[in-house]
Amino acid sequence: MRKLKKRSLTKQSRINMNFLFLLGFLLSSQSGFDLNLPIVFYSDRTGNSEIFIQYPGKAEPINLTNSPAQDLCPAVSPDGKRIAFLSDRRGFQNVFVMEKDGNNVAQITESDVVIQHPSWSPDGENIYFVKDYNSRTEIWVMNADGSNPKRLTANQCRDVRPFLSPDGSKVLFMSNRNGRFEAYIMDQNGSSQQMIKNNENYHIVFPIWSPDGKKIAYSLTNEKNLTAEIHIMNSDGSGDVAITNPGRINENPCWSPDSKSITFQSDRDGNFEIYIINIETDGPKRITNNSGWDGWPNFMPIELTK
Repeated sequence: MRKLKKRSLTKQSRINMNFLFLLGFLLSSQSGFDLNLPIVFYSDRTGNSEIFIQYPGKAEPINLTNSPAQDLCPAVSPDGKRIAFLSDRRGFQNVFVMEKDGNNVAQITESDVVIQHPSWSPDGENIYFVKDYNSRTEIWVMNADGSNPKRLTANQCRDVRPFLSPDGSKVLFMSNRNGRFEAYIMDQNGSSQQMIKNNENYHIVFPIWSPDGKKIAYSLTNEKNLTAEIHIMNSDGSGDVAITNPGRINENPCWSPDSKSITFQSDRDGNFEIYIINIETDGPKRITNNSGWDGWPNFMPIELTK
């Protein structure tokens, strides 16, 4: 009889433990972090740059590319089904696209100059990118299959990191045409280029729209001290606030699909790792932990299924 009672208590204890675990999980999912979304990034932890995906609750990320080439700068499509990235596996650095699990890799640009910074249009129909001509860089756009490329900028400077606004009307980018890097916007066809944010002392780099179109995140970079802070501002450049502390390098922000959290790369713990921060309530949460360089994070906007 006592044995039967003991087994019953053990079963009840397990039920209680499972309940507490579930409660903790639910509370963490309400903390403001998109902990249920995978994060795609690139890392040199294997000796060369590879594209990885970090699933929530998993100790180690999965290598999606497994190539001896340099694979870097992933950009997740809006539906979360495809990943654009850069690779030099066939000579010059070009844009490739693969499925979210790393299968069906296809090269979509054939350029004899280095390609940089791919990003998707919100409808997934186009990919924006940059061509590097050594003394200058220019912003281009093409169909998602690589067809119909069009140049959008033509300046003797460095125009980089293009992102189309959620409503499809404006392209956000950074440019050093006035000396320091500043945030600019232009119409979808490349016209009406105008600066929306500058700083007299520091560079404004890695600007990116929030998915709701209300905010822009960027890194305010002190080139002399080698430090950078993540800032957010309204889409017109007003209401600027820092969301990370000074003294380290915090850069390359990317928004969560609900526009509440930002993932970014930072050396705050001595090595570049990936973090998530809620823009209103929480401090940064570290996502990766490896002696290699981890960076260029993207949320993958899908619901995980068991």
